Formats: sequence, C-alpha cells, structure tokens
Amino acid sequence: MIYLPIGSCGKTVRQFAAGLCLASCAQGAAGLESVQALRYGVTLYHFYQQNYLDALSELMIGQQNGELGVHADNAELLRGGMSLSYGMDLQAQQIFTEFLAQSRQGMDRDRAWFYLAKMAWQRGEFERSATAMQNIGTLASPPLVEELNYMRVELSIRSGDYRKAQDYLALLPADSAWLPYHYYNMGAQHAAAGDWSGASQYFRNFDRLDVRNEETQSLRDRAYTASGFAFMAAGDYEQASHDFTRVRLNSPMADRALLGYGWAASEQQDYQAALSPWRTLSEQPPLSQSVRESLLAVPYAYEQLGREGVALASYQGAARVLAAELEGIRAAIEVFSSGDIEELLELRQAGADSWLFGSDILPLNPQAPYLQHLISSHSFQTAMKELRDLHQIDQRLAQGVERLQVLADVDADQQASWQRLIEQNREQQLQQRYADLLTQIAGLRDRLAIAQAEADGRALADADQLALWQRLERAAALGASLDADPGQKQRITLYRGLLVWEDNERFHELLWLNLRQLRELQALTRQTRASLERLEETVAGREHSSFSPRIEALQQRLGTQRIRVNLAINASSSEVRRVAVAELQNQARELSRSLGQSRLAIARLYDKGSIEGQP
Repeated sequence: MIYLPIGSCGKTVRQFAAGLCLASCAQGAAGLESVQALRYGVTLYHFYQQNYLDALSELMIGQQNGELGVHADNAELLRGGMSLSYGMDLQAQQIFTEFLAQSRQGMDRDRAWFYLAKMAWQRGEFERSATAMQNIGTLASPPLVEELNYMRVELSIRSGDYRKAQDYLALLPADSAWLPYHYYNMGAQHAAAGDWSGASQYFRNFDRLDVRNEETQSLRDRAYTASGFAFMAAGDYEQASHDFTRVRLNSPMADRALLGYGWAASEQQDYQAALSPWRTLSEQPPLSQSVRESLLAVPYAYEQLGREGVALASYQGAARVLAAELEGIRAAIEVFSSGDIEELLELRQAGADSWLFGSDILPLNPQAPYLQHLISSHSFQTAMKELRDLHQIDQRLAQGVERLQVLADVDADQQASWQRLIEQNREQQLQQRYADLLTQIAGLRDRLAIAQAEADGRALADADQLALWQRLERAAALGASLDADPGQKQRITLYRGLLVWEDNERFHELLWLNLRQLRELQALTRQTRASLERLEETVAGREHSSFSPRIEALQQRLGTQRIRVNLAINASSSEVRRVAVAELQNQARELSRSLGQSRLAIARLYDKGSIEGQP
C-alpha cells in the first residue's frame, strides 16, 4: 500500500542538466567574444530559437567548410553540448575527448572536463566522474559551478564522506536550482533505508524553498507525497494527512496524494473522511494504480462503516468498471500489436502542429485515452522522442531532396539554353562578323597608309565628296565626246580645281578622324576577341554541366541517408509498439488482479450474507 517514488526523478534531473549544459555552452560560445563569422552567427541564431537540429547542421557545415574562424573551439564545445542534449552521450564524449587531446589551455579545457565528468556521472561511472572533476580548474559560468558542486555533493554522499558533502553543499546558493533535487534524493535514500524520520526531515526542506517554476513545483509535490507515506510508515497519520494536503490538485501526484490521504484517515478510523478523496479518485479512468486502489478502497470503507449492502453494490460497480476497462485495454493491445503504428499515432501527418512536435492535442481515435496514459511513462516518452527526432531528420532530408530537384531542373534548363545556342550556330555567326570586322579594319588601314604616303586628299574623301567627283568625271567625259566649247571646258577645269582644293584643305582633318576611328575599331576588335575566347571556353565547358555531377552525388547521398533514416524509423516504430504493448499488457495484468480482488470481495460478502441468513 505504501508508495515511495525512490529515485524517480532521474529523468527530470537529466533534462534539467541538459538544459543547463546547452545554456552554459551558448554562454561560453557567445559571451567571451563578439561573433566574427557569419556561419557561426547563423548557428547561434538557430540555437537561441531552440532549433537545435538547424543549429547543429549549420555548425557542422561551417566546420567542414572552414568558415568558423576564431570560433572553432567554442563551436566544438557547442556541438558537444547539443549532442549531449540529444542523448548522444558517446558522440559527445568523443567530441570532448578529442578536444582535450589537443594542446588548448584555459577555461575551454575546464568546461570540456566538466562535461566529461557529468557524462560519467549520468552513466553511474562515479570513479571516472570524480577523476575528471579533479582536472577541472576554474569555471567562469556560475550555472556550471553550481552543477559541479551539486555533483560533488552527491559523489561525496555516495562515498560516505558526509563532511565533504556538507562543505560542497554550503557552496550552493540558497536559491540554487539543485537544492530541491538534493533534498529529494536524500529523502528517498533515507526512506529506502527505513529511516522515515530522516526522510521526512529532508522532504520538509521544501517548505523553506521559493518554488516557482513548474518543474520544481512538481518535484515538491512528489516530495510531499513521499513525506506523507513516510509519516504513515512511522505511524504519524495526522502529519501524513497534512503533507498530503500540500500537494496541488492539478499535480501529476494528486492521485497518489488523494489515495494516501484516504488511507491516513482510515488508519485513524475516520472512514467517513476517507470516503471523500477515494470517491473523487474512483471517478477517474482506472488505468492509474491509484484509481484502481480507490475502486476497492471505497467499498472497504463502507464495510468498516457497517454498510455492507452499499459495500456490495460498490464492489459490483467496481467490477463492472474494471471489466469494461479490461476489455477496452485488451482491444487496444490488439490494435497496437497488429495495427499500423504510424497511422495509429498519426505520425505520417507529423508537422509543426502535430502532437508529436509540441501540440497538446492528441490523435482523435478510440486509443486516445490509452495514448494519454502511455505518454506519461518514461519508457514510452524515450521511445517517442527518438521517433520524433527521426521524423524531423526525415522531413529535413525530404526538403533537401526537393531543393536538389529544383536545382537539377534549373541546371537542365540552362544546359538546354546553351545547347540551343550551339545548335543555332550563334557562335559561328559571331566569328564571321568578327572576321568581317577584321577585313574592314585592314581595308581602312591600307587606305590611310596610301593617303599618308601620297598625301592624297581624295583617298580620304567622304561619300558626298566622292559623288561630286563622279559627277565631274561624267561631265568631263561627256564634254570630250561632244566636243564641248572652250567655255564649258574651262568651267569643268575650274570645278576640278575647286574639288582638289577642298580635298587638300580637309586632308589633315579627315586623316585625324580616320586614325581615331581606326584606333577605336582596333580596341573594339581586341574586346571582341577576348569575349569570343571567353565564349569559346564557356561553350566548351558547358558541353557537360559542372553542377550536374555534384547535384547527382548529393541526391545519391540524400537517398542513401533517407534509406538509413527510414530503416531507423521502422526500428523505432517497432520499439514504440513493443513499449506500448508491454505497458498495456502490464496494465491489463493489474486490472485483472484488481478485478479478481473485487470479485473475491463480492463472493465474500455474498458468503457472509448467506451464513448470517441461516437459521
């Protein structure tokens, strides 16, 4: 009947420690120096948004590409901290061990030794943890100093050196977040040894703590519940009742506290007072051990009050409830054993709003009550956490596949454009135009050379001037054929002289203009030649895409990784199924036992009534 949750806060302590690990990693990473590398800044951005998978991805990409600069050491510690928070203890240990193997000095090494000590402590390797602690010098982060002193307290107690434990305990601030865990663990340790008075003293230390956050409040409720059962074991039922009333009604420990309060009242022969919490508790679903006990405790109280008819009816009602629940849980076992676990848990629709990724709304199906019970168990939560992480990785890989396909499509479009350019002989057309330009330049150069050598102004005449010369030559030829009069010949000669004078007058101007045009054309020719060479290189290089092999390699890599992740998801789903079925089978056994007890009680009351009814 006595329920004492000895050592049941291990998971909570681990989660709290992981949170402090990440916080201290970030503080050490960002607090000592300003961010000088873009990739590291993006990593910290995702980190403080609690997108640890994105942060870890950015950090590892930065490490691979050498983009972290002066942040390389802090980034390695941050990677180890995030690996530790994901439960990858071996990976984190390898990171910190390799970090320490290098010739680094100062605080970073102290933090690395601290993390190694904590990992060994969490695994129960206390000698290795103590050895690692001896290598720690000075920790600059107050949260790490508190956690280190807390671990030293626990290790000293474990080794039997209580004086040293008290010395380390004195180093913890009065508002240290680790004190509640110390008090609870010490109370559980004394309770396990049967020292109920010593256990209660430690549990009652919660009275003087300023408890505000939900986690510590839940731990206090657990401590009050354990203290109540400890006082019951010591025979102080009044104090036990007082401790049970200190538990919040919305606490996960409320059912145990209600049950314990009822038993404390019954031990004082106040069965009427015991009925109130037990009846309240009996109205809840009977998957909880406390509810099952209350279903049998209510008729027991009626028996003690001499109301055997009511007791019999209560036992019969309890039997009906337990039988119905047993039938439902057996059906649930069948569903969880043979059904599609992914569909049952609605994992294929996993997303930001899914219950698996943070939403409070459970899947709406007949198994929802059993799922609600399952997620309250540590083993199922651990299995589901792994499955959740695997689904997140699979989603990221699926996004990567989609993005690579977009890149492949864009690259294919560009390759097709180049192919059309080659097929349309655009390059040959440009080459022909370039050759024509060279011919024109050569002709202009020859004209200028002749004009300069002979000082011939007519060689540089423009189109209008050449047209005037042509008209003059036709007029002269026509006059000679018609035997023109001397006056006409004189006018032709005069006009010829005028044109010669104009050519000579504009010779130097036209020569300068043509030389400038030649220089401009030569410069344009050089630019065109360079452009054509680059075009030739580009066309030659784009005959086969340079991005396509990289994209294909990444697609193959992602495909391989998705296969591995899907295999891991299948294995994790099987583990979730196994844990769920095992837990439900355990509940079925407990229900069967309670149902058997209720039926035995019914038979006992019937038998008692039949004996009393005999003459």
